[in-house]
Amino acid sequence: MNTCGRLFLANQVYAYFSAAEKRVVVAADVTMNPAADEVHLCPNPIAVPPSREFLVEGTTRPGIHPQLAVVRRVSYSFASDLTPKSVIVYSAGIDGPVRQEVPVASPPPPIVHSPHEDAAARHRGVEVVGYSPSFSLEQAVQDALAKAAEQRPGPPRNPDAAVEIDITDISARTGGNIRPGLFVRATAK
Repeated sequence: MNTCGRLFLANQVYAYFSAAEKRVVVAADVTMNPAADEVHLCPNPIAVPPSREFLVEGTTRPGIHPQLAVVRRVSYSFASDLTPKSVIVYSAGIDGPVRQEVPVASPPPPIVHSPHEDAAARHRGVEVVGYSPSFSLEQAVQDALAKAAEQRPGPPRNPDAAVEIDITDISARTGGNIRPGLFVRATAK
């Protein structure tokens, strides 16, 4: 049996009727980490009658993951001969679950990422990890700078523009079946 850990926040929720397939489709735009989160829409198992209440839920894999945030659309559909007036969708809220009554209307527009979101992502920077098998701090920092330069936009590049990194963590490993060396974690700007 598939168990779900928690409700996820839904940015926008849609419901529409597909007359060709005779199905009602419920969709939600969710901000999630694609490296760690698995989010889906599913029927509320305790709802009466079934197929009218849904949950935006999922799980987050334990462990260390890159800090990513993307908007993905998750959906669920069910067979229906008639168009219902609305469906109920439960998602995470600030203090507790949020209950939304979503009218069944036209299909949603495609997900569009605004230029402000792209600029904010560029401003936050990209995480890079420099590595030195000989435990040399200089070599690890140079490796991180080289990886940061690869993250820069393609040609034409301004040769006078500097490549900058902010070092957030320095760690070393040795012994066992792991790759020994010095690691420099940094944020590339």
